[in-house]
Amino acid sequence: MIEIAVTREGTVSGKAGDGYTAFLGLRYAAAPTGDLRWRPPHPASKWSGTRSADRASPVPIQHLPSAQSLYYPGEHPQSEDCLTLNIWSAARHKSERRPVMVWFHLGAFIFGSSAWSGNVNGNPLFDGSALARLGAVVVTVNYRLGRLGFLSLPGLSAESSHNASGNYGFLDQVAALKWVRENIEQFGGDPENVTIFGVSAGSASCSLHMASPLSRGLFHRVIGGSGGFMASPSRRSGLFDRLLTLEAAEEQGEKVAHALGTGSLDALRALPPEAILNAQVPSQAGPWYMESVGAYIGEGVSDTCYPIVDGYAVPDGPASIFQRQLHNDVPLLTGSAYDDSTGLPGIESLQDYRSYVQDDMGAVATRALQTWAATNSRTAYQASGDLLADRVFGWQNWTWANLAHSRGTRPVYYYDWLHAPPMPEGRYLERRTGAAHAAEMPYVFDNLAAYDWPWRPGDKRLAAMVSRYWMNFARSGDPNGDGLPHWPVFSGRDGKSMHFSAHAGVGTPTRRERFDVLDEYYGVARG
Repeated sequence: MIEIAVTREGTVSGKAGDGYTAFLGLRYAAAPTGDLRWRPPHPASKWSGTRSADRASPVPIQHLPSAQSLYYPGEHPQSEDCLTLNIWSAARHKSERRPVMVWFHLGAFIFGSSAWSGNVNGNPLFDGSALARLGAVVVTVNYRLGRLGFLSLPGLSAESSHNASGNYGFLDQVAALKWVRENIEQFGGDPENVTIFGVSAGSASCSLHMASPLSRGLFHRVIGGSGGFMASPSRRSGLFDRLLTLEAAEEQGEKVAHALGTGSLDALRALPPEAILNAQVPSQAGPWYMESVGAYIGEGVSDTCYPIVDGYAVPDGPASIFQRQLHNDVPLLTGSAYDDSTGLPGIESLQDYRSYVQDDMGAVATRALQTWAATNSRTAYQASGDLLADRVFGWQNWTWANLAHSRGTRPVYYYDWLHAPPMPEGRYLERRTGAAHAAEMPYVFDNLAAYDWPWRPGDKRLAAMVSRYWMNFARSGDPNGDGLPHWPVFSGRDGKSMHFSAHAGVGTPTRRERFDVLDEYYGVARG
């Protein structure tokens, strides 16, 4: 195995594993602290000698979900000095040029990290060793989160040569991809064969990279599950279904600055990160705003910051960029989990649910209430959660697949995750389970050991199958391979989907009727 690598910053030694070497905590940019807070990432300093890369770095500053949540990412040291990545490689020689898989983690852009661990036994979930043994060079990335990664302010925009602010965490991801392009050959990887992949916020990140001119040429395939930004940008803060405009994000940022008692950028950059994280701003009214996710995370979070249309890194909404065929045209594999509502807030009252839909969905409200039907408070909670999940997750990937197919991307592959992992009943806060949001992650990494669940032989077979599909796609842009059920190319609304269940096979895409209602709501016409 490769044990020593010479990066642009200096020489590093890895940590030997069973048939692979891991290089952990590699810095791809300078610490974004002091005057570098809320600036694009700067190059890291060089060093002499050989540094050991045998442990992960601190994770980004963040509030954590409850330890009883399915989405609790584990306790890890936190720091603003977090712009690092981890690499797993089973290459024996630097000349092997293996396909590269770069993972962007989930967490609504406000929590999580590359060090995400199972919430009971602490084993790292995003361990790339199994995929490395299949032939990939796997990279997992930390990037700035929340207000430290995505705060917009008029003053920050004014000091930028691009008159833009707010997408610092996304620019971190771009910097990590540039680092991979410049250094991955040292680890046996091929810089001309890079797949970006992720679930939830990681998938939404991938949709932005397909739309961003800054990411052009830095990757060659995309895998995204349960996340994307395919609705038109909006001035309305709230649901995680739309990107905000720069103007709206700046207004939101000014509320944060007001809560911190200063509009001075120097003063804001001098504050401890905890003060910025904990500053209270007035919550918006309504049962379904991203403040609900803040309340779910707790610890004083009352608003969130996530990527925006800034006119520079993200010049427009991805859907508009796809429609104009200005996207980074690479093979795409995408889909979503059937029960994506796991972990999302629901509306407890039938009357509140009906009132919200009527107020928010206008001309399609009647059809929506028939499609996501409820007759009492219990069914209102489920129906509202399903509607929220379809808006924030499922519809986004469905629309992404259809846009990519209709605007020249070849090939596109689509999936429905229908398999419910054996989560112990009653362990988690979440009131919905089933084919849960992000349920595919331990299967993709073929790393069921990250959770101490009562795994069945079928789960192990499915993990071996899914990891091979993902690996095959990373290698060639086609997930198919010997011994795997054939996965047909997606051919639009009436095309086929790979159904991942106990017995994976091809089927009709699910939730099409629900997505049709959202097409009308978002003003999308299917050809």
